[in-house]
Formats: sequence, C-alpha cells, structure tokens
Amino acid sequence: MSNPAFKQIMPIDRLRNLVLLFVLTTLCLVTPTHKGTASASTGKASLNQRVQSMLDQVDPDVVETYTGDLSGAWEVIIDSQPYTIETRHALSGEPAGKAAQYLFEFYESLGLQVKYDQFSFSNQSLFNIIAEKEGSVFPERVFLITSHYDDVPVEGPAPGADDNASGTAGVMMAAKILSQYDFGCTLRFVNFGAEEYGMIGSQDYAHRAYCSGEDIQGVINLDMIAWNTSGSPTGMDIHSLSSIAGSDQLATTFQQVVSDYSLDLVPDLADPVTTRSDHSSFWKNNYPAILVSEDWDDFNPNYHSAADDLDSFQDFDYYTDMIKASLGTLAHMGCLVEDGWGMVSGQVIDAQSQDPVSGISIEIHNPQWGYTWFTRSDENGDFQFSAPSGWHKLSVDDLGYARQETDILVMRNETRVNEVEIEAADEMAIFLPLSANMNHAPPQDCP
Repeated sequence: MSNPAFKQIMPIDRLRNLVLLFVLTTLCLVTPTHKGTASASTGKASLNQRVQSMLDQVDPDVVETYTGDLSGAWEVIIDSQPYTIETRHALSGEPAGKAAQYLFEFYESLGLQVKYDQFSFSNQSLFNIIAEKEGSVFPERVFLITSHYDDVPVEGPAPGADDNASGTAGVMMAAKILSQYDFGCTLRFVNFGAEEYGMIGSQDYAHRAYCSGEDIQGVINLDMIAWNTSGSPTGMDIHSLSSIAGSDQLATTFQQVVSDYSLDLVPDLADPVTTRSDHSSFWKNNYPAILVSEDWDDFNPNYHSAADDLDSFQDFDYYTDMIKASLGTLAHMGCLVEDGWGMVSGQVIDAQSQDPVSGISIEIHNPQWGYTWFTRSDENGDFQFSAPSGWHKLSVDDLGYARQETDILVMRNETRVNEVEIEAADEMAIFLPLSANMNHAPPQDCP
C-alpha cells in the first residue's frame, strides 16, 4: 500500500398482435411449489452451506505457506528451480520477474486461464498477473478480487509480508478454492505491479478495461490484511466510495458475510476513504470497488521496512478471517450456480397434423437471474438447452403460430422432456427487438 499519510478521502420486449391458443402436454414436468435456489448478484448475503464449505477450506497452514513463499521466508520452486524471493520491488529486475512467474505458475496449476498483462514504467516492462474463471451463464459480467504484489524498501531485503504478500495470498487462496465451483459470472484473480509507485499497474489495467467496454461488476481489493496487535480488538476497514454505483453494495455484502458466517472481525466503513491503493484506479473509471484493509488505528509498526516479515505477525486467526470474509463476499457476488446444471429437451409438433415442425423459435428464460437463451427446432422438431438448475419459463412461438409458455423446473443432471403442440394463429404481427443498452461510453482519451 502507498503511504497512508495520504489518506483521501435478454430480456427482449416484443410487439405482438397474436391471438394465443395453446395446448402444452408435458412429460416429466414438475408442478411449481417454490423458487429455485440459484441466485444472481444481489448485494445481500445470507448463510449458504455451499459458501460455508468454501470458507471452511481456508487453511491457516496454506495461508502461511503462500505468505512465506512470497516474502522470502524459504525457497520456492519457480520454473522447476529453487529460488528465494528476497524482494518484490517493482524495479528490482530479476526478483520482481521471479515473483510474477511464481504467481503465473500458481494460477496455471489450478487450471485457470492466466496471462502476463504487460505495462511500461520507468523504461521497464512490468507485469500484472491475471487469472480467470469464465462464467458459465454471464461470461461478460466480471468480478475481480485483487492485490498488489510489489513491495518496498528499494534497497536490501524487502519481505513485504503484510504489505502486500498478505493481500496476494488472499487472492491466491480465493483462486484455489473458488476455481472448484461453477459461477455464472466471470471471476478474475488479479495481482498488480508497481502499486507502490502510484498504482501504475492497476491504472493501466482499469483504464484499458473501461476503454474496451468491459462489464466489471465489482472489485474487492486486498491490501495489508494480516496485521492485528495481539490481544487488541479485531477491527478492520472497508473503503467504499458512495458516488460510484455498486461500491456500497459490495461493502454491505462484506459486512453481512462477516455477520452471517460468524467471523471474528469488526468491519467499519472508513471515513475518510483512501485513494492510496489499487481500488482507486477502478473508481477513476467508474467501476464499483472496495478496499479491504486492517484497522489503520492499529497500524503495523513494520510498514515499508525489512522487519515486515512473516515472523512479525501476531494474530493469524485475524488474518485467516480477513481472507474468509473477502472470499465469501466474492462468492455471494459472483453468481454462484448452487445446484449444478440440467437439461431441457423436447419436440415441437403441429397440433393439427401431429407432424414435427422445424425452425420454430424456442426460448428459455430465468426470471431470477434475468437471462434468456434462444434456439430453433431442428428438422425433426427437436430442441435442447443446458441450463442451471432452478425455475425457468419455456416459450415457443413463431410467425404463423400462437405463443405458448410454461414454467419448468430444471433439475441437476436430469433431462426434462417436453412435447409441445403448437396451434396456427389467426392473426400475425411483425415484431422487432428494442435497442440494446450500452454498458459504457469510452472517455475522450481512449485510443
């Protein structure tokens, strides 16, 4: 973290004039009795057993290992060779490069999509490390958990265990655990370079994301999350900027996760807020973001010194709970697919002739998540969808036929077979989709 002395503040509407007459016969159709359990991002947390199982996997020994690896407490294996990361200073040359490679290889070992995100600073090529788990329902909607991996001092050993191996280990732990689950939205696990020089890596990344119109729904930035004086209250700070839509929603979800999962933390909304970490790069580009940090009223006396090492930590339970709260917030915001996927398949038949009908428009809509998927019946009148478990509305219509709708419950690993008889419509109207919404208007300085 930069010097704290600088504290700163589908759905588609259609016009139709169809006379609707329908007969829908359903095989294996479940009568609705309750809504499904899958949920999209709501900004509200409540105790969820699957999320609880995620938090239970936050192993303090593994957290300690990741932190020690990054802060030079012992040798690590990088590119199949032993290496001790004695500094992660952004302009240190080989050590900074080795730290980036260590992170790249870690995410790669989890099976995530990972890349070096290059930027230039002080006549050097530096890197952010970006790992991604693509969303299965809304891949275009992105949630980030981030940290900076560079540190100071400039000369000599710079373990940077709290600032910011701690936040980076938190991102690593989130990736290790959340990569095992199915999320409807895309999750990115990002470690930024050159934060200590003024958020250089994150500013470059966030601005390029904005200019390309990326739909970043929320950013949880972890910076200095491990320090708590032994025996002191377990306070911590959340920095949220209310003028950026969605930021307070993230902060509220974090606080609710702490409460609902009985974590031993006292999360306070910071006032004034700081801009001295990577979350502010997203604020500048109008993306919702929060900073999660230890209580600055109980500030780490080893800040920005060679004494900021793993042995100096006094409250490892606090550190572990900070990671659990951050991971749990991302799990609740990232469109968790709770009950797996199922299959919807069927055949479209002309009600009068009983012949299969090809080329008929079929859609499946989840009103809780807000997505709509489309397909058409094939030459045999058959259609098929994969969908997350839960309630959906199945609609069948086309020009010349009456629209038919029914609610179906998609079950995990089951095929819901529906035979649809469609009736010719007496009246027809041509319809056009409404104009799509644009996510962002690029700023003037975008290329």
